[in-house]
Amino acid sequence: MSAGLGYEEAGVTTDRGFVVVDEYCQTSVPTISAVGDLTPGLQLAHVGFAEGILVAERVSGLDVTPIDYDGVPRITYSNPEVASVGITSATAAERGIETTDVNYNLGGNGRSVILQTQGAAKVIATAGPDGRPGPVLGVHLVGARVGELIAEGQLIYNWEALPSEVAQLIHPHPTQSEAIGEAHLALAGKPLHFHS
Repeated sequence: MSAGLGYEEAGVTTDRGFVVVDEYCQTSVPTISAVGDLTPGLQLAHVGFAEGILVAERVSGLDVTPIDYDGVPRITYSNPEVASVGITSATAAERGIETTDVNYNLGGNGRSVILQTQGAAKVIATAGPDGRPGPVLGVHLVGARVGELIAEGQLIYNWEALPSEVAQLIHPHPTQSEAIGEAHLALAGKPLHFHS
């Protein structure tokens, strides 16, 4: 990817063709930054945009917050679509985080039935010490058009919302966004249109 561009000669560290950066997109040479597909990690246009903004703000002297790459929405544009934000149950287990989760079958979602799509919405939250779920760690969706829904999952994850807080929100009917609401209702112990 970066071979023959003179990075090594300038003192910039690379690994398998990628330019190695810190959490502020700064290379091993403090005056050189790298973003986007040149760096390892998520190879997504919206990640490159965010990294570019981070670098521009950093070099202009503004206080910046490193990007939480777990909180970046990821979509696979297939049929059905796959959309995800946050971490999986397996990643949580690797990190020593105890979780609780729910899988909401899109068969219980009116709009998904109208669209004749199948799939699911999985919500993962920390297992709270009092038995109630803690903050949402991940929202994972499979089904037609679910890529359009993941922005709500991004807000839920990045604002560390509790399933009980999301369960209070009223989602419009009939929309696929209700699947996110229904999953949170179920995780909060208030299942409504749960279809197995």
